[in-house]
Amino acid sequence: MQLLINLGLAFAWTAATALSAVVAGPYSAPRVTFQDLRLQQKICSHPLYCEGPILRRIQLGGVFDSDKTFIDMPTRKPVSQVVDAFNKLPANATRDDLAKFVSDNFHPAGCDIKQAELDDWTDDPPFLKGVTDPVLRGYGMALHNQWKGLARQRNTDFLCDGCETSLLPVKHTFIVGGADSTREPRYWDTYYIVLGLLKSGLNGTARGMLQNLLDLVGIYGFVPTGGRIYFTDRSEPPLLALMVKNYYEATLDLDFVARALPMLKAEHKYWDTYRSINVTYTRSGNSSLSRRQSDLFQTVTSKTTLFGPSLFQTAVQSASDESSDSEGFLRPESYSTDYSTFKTQFAAANLFSTAIPTDNLYAATEAGTAPSVQYASVQTAMAGPSLFSTSLRRRDVTMPDSNPFAAFTKNELSILGSININSTIATNLNSIMYQVEVTIANFISLLNNKTDTAECTSYRQRASERRQTLLDLSYNPSTGLFSDFHLTSGQQTDVWSVNSLWPYWAFGDSLPAESAQKAIDSISKLHKRFSGGLPNTLYNTTLNWDYPKIQPPLQHMVVQSVLGLQQNTGLTKRSSAATNGFAVSLVQNSIDAAFCNWYTTGGDVPGVLNQYEGATGGSTGMNFEFYSLGDDGDITTTTSTAGQGDYTWTNGVMVWLLGQFSSQVTTPTCPNIVLNLVRNTTVTPTLPPVATPTPSPSSTCGRQKKCSTNCRCIVRRRGVF
Repeated sequence: MQLLINLGLAFAWTAATALSAVVAGPYSAPRVTFQDLRLQQKICSHPLYCEGPILRRIQLGGVFDSDKTFIDMPTRKPVSQVVDAFNKLPANATRDDLAKFVSDNFHPAGCDIKQAELDDWTDDPPFLKGVTDPVLRGYGMALHNQWKGLARQRNTDFLCDGCETSLLPVKHTFIVGGADSTREPRYWDTYYIVLGLLKSGLNGTARGMLQNLLDLVGIYGFVPTGGRIYFTDRSEPPLLALMVKNYYEATLDLDFVARALPMLKAEHKYWDTYRSINVTYTRSGNSSLSRRQSDLFQTVTSKTTLFGPSLFQTAVQSASDESSDSEGFLRPESYSTDYSTFKTQFAAANLFSTAIPTDNLYAATEAGTAPSVQYASVQTAMAGPSLFSTSLRRRDVTMPDSNPFAAFTKNELSILGSININSTIATNLNSIMYQVEVTIANFISLLNNKTDTAECTSYRQRASERRQTLLDLSYNPSTGLFSDFHLTSGQQTDVWSVNSLWPYWAFGDSLPAESAQKAIDSISKLHKRFSGGLPNTLYNTTLNWDYPKIQPPLQHMVVQSVLGLQQNTGLTKRSSAATNGFAVSLVQNSIDAAFCNWYTTGGDVPGVLNQYEGATGGSTGMNFEFYSLGDDGDITTTTSTAGQGDYTWTNGVMVWLLGQFSSQVTTPTCPNIVLNLVRNTTVTPTLPPVATPTPSPSSTCGRQKKCSTNCRCIVRRRGVF
């Protein structure tokens, strides 16, 4: 159903846009209206694992510490008998009554998966062949060995007739994410796991994990957030096509590509159908790559993609209304947390007159980098006019002078960070969609003997239009940086996120040289301030995806973005070489962050590196989900493993970095810690700091070489195959 946005509201956005242009300086947002093309999507309705009175009573009854425990428990009896048993409970059932009901009717959480053997295991991973430093080799081998401990497969043979589990039908061995509560494959995590598996030479395991995802597309039309039924109304950043691309480049398995391609097209169609809108605006031509006179000041309509569904019920009912027959769509895996969030009362008057829309809540899951204040907007903070007065200025990359979010509670911050996701043109998502469209076009060409076809051209045109829309709405020529674009305010966000660097990975090589150089300069400034890694946002909050926390997947993206800029043909050789050195510096710091915390939590290398004397808890080294920066921007280390696990996205990113930059990285340097090396161990000398890439006069004014838009040309220029 197509919903045309109210014209009066569009005029209000235009007024807000005009005001923001005066305040923000050189960037001037175009006037934007949009048409919502998203077909409405139903949510999961399973009576045990997705919604209904049983889920509500168990999740809010305090039976388990984690909301995920109950919904990962297979039934001991057919579902109808479980429902009958619940209906016999008294209305005032105690926590003990509920616990006994669960024990009588459900198996323990996670018994539907079991440890798996890796049939393609090797004790000689290829990514270590170029790593000569003995400390890094030992660390790399420890990373490689983690795959065995986290391999799982479906285990449902014990279920009775009519008994059910929330686990989806995944046929092949998969690697779990690492946290104790992760008992299924996860979509976004799988990208980084497969990245590492391929470098480890475990191509068969990687192929099986990809086949699991392709099978899910065949069933649901898309890849759910995770391999449980309660995730089947949401997805995550659609990286499947990029995973298949990585697999093909590692194996040259064209038969697999041929079988995968229909599912890649199906997933793209899903995002086109259930997550897309039309945006209409006046293109100034200032950011157009073509620079044609006909592009100047023309009104254009372009399709773009948002996180989050348009649900049949778009507002959560009052969670305290026991008489209501309509259950609010709280996420099953975080039911009690969502309930608490919706009960939050803001001290600031009129900040929110209604509950947060559910489609924003589901969008937060899809975005991946939530909770965070990344998607907070000026409109959201109207009750506190000074909230964004110290935000990242569009003229430069600087740290905020103060932290306006300090006055908000964690629940308030979660709402602030979620309320606009469903109405934000996210640069990372649309950059990924660009990459997906380019990859599908390249696969079509490859399977047709590298011949252009009408279908190939269609995907290529969609990618080109999407890129131009990002340049028109999300790009600031004065800084060379992209930012998310809020549709409700009609302007770029004031909370800049490192996720906005994704376009440089996607098409940094085709930007004008001057823009590429400005982007490199801006990223260099960030790297100087945050030598330990780039945080998702620059605000210090209590949320996992804000400063001072840094996540390995985002560091991988930053490295890829810098490499994308390095391939820009308009840069001078000197600037390109300096950019490569800058990328290596980012890589070294990312490895240092992960290694140093692995070492302080008990990691060692027999015969090379003794265990850290301050390590506690009996751990043999952990790869954390995220790391923290100190006040100086350098990494911090901890000896505590509480609440952590061996996160395999960290495993995958580190294996990829070691394999990709094996000859360029050196023995890690840990702040305030001396490595306890075994006597007579020789390590690789630490390289001197890499200088910030400095543009030469010609690098910012040289004309960039053009490439035609046919598929063969792009395959050759980008080196995809």
